[in-house]
Amino acid sequence: MDTLMIELLTRLGWTSLQSVLLVALVWGVCRLLPALPTATRCRLWWLVAAQAVLGLVWSSPLELAVLPAPAAPATQLVALPAVETALASAPDMTGAVAMAAPQALWSWPALLLAAWVAGVLVMLVHSLRGYRHSRALVRGAADCTDATLQQALHLAAEAHGLRRAPTLKVSAQIRSPQLIGPWRPVLLLPARELQAMSADDLDMALTHELVHLQRRDLWWGLLPALAQHLFFFHPLVHLAAREYAVAREEACDGAVVAGQGHCRHDYGRLLVQLGVAPRPAVGVASASPNFRSLKRRLLTLQQTRRFPRVAALAITAMVVLVGVAPMRLVAAVTPPPPAPPAPAAPRVPTPPTPLPAAAPLAAPALQVAPQPVAAPIAPAPPAAPRAPEPPKALGDGMALVTHGKLDLSRQPAQAFVLMGGDSNFVDASLADLKQAKHDAHGDEPALWVRRGQERYLIRDPAVLRQLARSQADVAALGSAQAALGTLQSELGQHLADVSMQVTADAMASVDVAAVANLAARQSGASAASEAAQAARQARIAARKAVDTEQIARVAREQAEMGREQARLARQQSVASARASRDVRAAIDQALSSGKAERLRD
Repeated sequence: MDTLMIELLTRLGWTSLQSVLLVALVWGVCRLLPALPTATRCRLWWLVAAQAVLGLVWSSPLELAVLPAPAAPATQLVALPAVETALASAPDMTGAVAMAAPQALWSWPALLLAAWVAGVLVMLVHSLRGYRHSRALVRGAADCTDATLQQALHLAAEAHGLRRAPTLKVSAQIRSPQLIGPWRPVLLLPARELQAMSADDLDMALTHELVHLQRRDLWWGLLPALAQHLFFFHPLVHLAAREYAVAREEACDGAVVAGQGHCRHDYGRLLVQLGVAPRPAVGVASASPNFRSLKRRLLTLQQTRRFPRVAALAITAMVVLVGVAPMRLVAAVTPPPPAPPAPAAPRVPTPPTPLPAAAPLAAPALQVAPQPVAAPIAPAPPAAPRAPEPPKALGDGMALVTHGKLDLSRQPAQAFVLMGGDSNFVDASLADLKQAKHDAHGDEPALWVRRGQERYLIRDPAVLRQLARSQADVAALGSAQAALGTLQSELGQHLADVSMQVTADAMASVDVAAVANLAARQSGASAASEAAQAARQARIAARKAVDTEQIARVAREQAEMGREQARLARQQSVASARASRDVRAAIDQALSSGKAERLRD
């Protein structure tokens, strides 16, 4: 669950950053090229919204290695010194484990994700209210009974290539024509302004709304609205949605006056007459939402310069290729340093030599047999950690010494197996591993690749030498973890032996004390017998103290080794991700350059 939250927050962050760059690019293009067609500007701002939505659903963004490379992590092992402190100074892990769950519930990824979900829900509620208001307008409007107006609408719809004209209604609650949709669109005309509009004004208003239907603006506008909901916190995404809406109206204005230069003045007068009116939540209106957008529409009507169509298409293609594809900045991969010499394994502490057993205490002759004393139940010794299992063998004798990601049940869409030396680096299934060994026909280094059902084999020495260094780093970290696992197993076995000795000493102490006390009560033991009993108990107590100290020391060394193994695991995860990225880049380069041999069944 934490991984999914962090992945979603990461996508939100990188997509927000890319949206900033793309908005700056589109804004600069529109500012430097004032003669750019309004339809092209509309597409460019729509692409900004498409990039924002695409960044959340694209599972594998393009990685650009432009950030500085991180310092290479140290991979050598160090000997773990024995800590000669008392057992009481060891930290109590019970409280930390008990508090781990509450802290995880209130971690910063969970809080950020909860805030994002709450914001999306607020935006969704606002949109639902707007939708209900639009539906209420449609229900409260009256059907248009003017046969001439209906006939003019149907003729204009046929002229624009529409299969059927929208439903025409008259509403007293609006001040400008509005097209409500996108499902079963309804064209609303203002009842009061309709009487003052001339036939030409009414024709231009109807044409404007029909151009929206012809361009499918009601459907295309859903994507910018979705981007506003998902990125409610991003002001530039809201800016892009507003610029898209204004450019969409300007594009329809240009389509109305195209080829009819004499009506630009009349159409501008109509826009001023319609004035400013709020835009419906799920539709478009002929009026502008504010005076600034009205001024822009009037100024755009005055532009008569033509812009080359090829240049407009080239600008759109450039924005698609450069800015729309999800990208992520990653650190550059630096050549790994030479492999360090193998570290010396920590020395296992030698168990102490047990003290010689003292002579049994002579008890005076008794007339009454002593009652048997029940011995305490010995606690079970702690289980020793399991030693790493030896490499398993596949059916054809290939040792399963692998690093990376090996899926034992599911077969991924793409897979690779980098074979070299005594280990393999894979991102594949078990069946792919067997198939790679079968296709390689030997133990020489090779890179086996599967893309869907197509299989390839790469034996180019330059490519394999380049990838061998990354593979060696991952293998070295894996070997270091295996050595630590073996050492932990030995320490666990030693801990079990010492615990058994402590248990035996405790049972002997109870037996001796019980016999001596019974003898003293029934026959009046002498001071010498009591002294011998005290000496015996002192020796057993000293021996127990030594064994307890041994347990504490071994436990501390095991905890230290556990932390070292966790550190190695984190380093191996980073090294595996870096190596996997190197292998995939090498595969793409080999496939494009023809260095990969295509295998056939």
